[in-house]
Amino acid sequence: MAADAAASMTAEVLLFAYGTLQDPAVQTAVFGRDLGPGAPDRLSGFRLSHIPVEDPQITAETGLIHYPILIPTPDAAPPVPGRLYPLTPADLTAADAYEGEAYRRVRVTTAAGAAAWVYVVAEG
Repeated sequence: MAADAAASMTAEVLLFAYGTLQDPAVQTAVFGRDLGPGAPDRLSGFRLSHIPVEDPQITAETGLIHYPILIPTPDAAPPVPGRLYPLTPADLTAADAYEGEAYRRVRVTTAAGAAAWVYVVAEG
């Protein structure tokens, strides 16, 4: 039983990243390591939009004035490009904290057929 619990804590899941979580510096800050190049993929059913960076310190440190965000759309919008990264459950918890209240994590199937988590707009 203890071995099963340990295995579930280290089992990998996939994250579809389309924005700042593709940046090795952000990955190192969030996960404590560079996740590598990831696997290119695409995601349909969403459109890419942006939300403002509200923390002036983040803008000063990174130069970012907005964050990308996915909004579900029923339209035939072009697929959103991104990358798949294997994460542990602990990594997902760290990503949840990084993404904050503007985002929610949902399960999706990518163009390549991968089951993955992705962060989308929390509203609606």
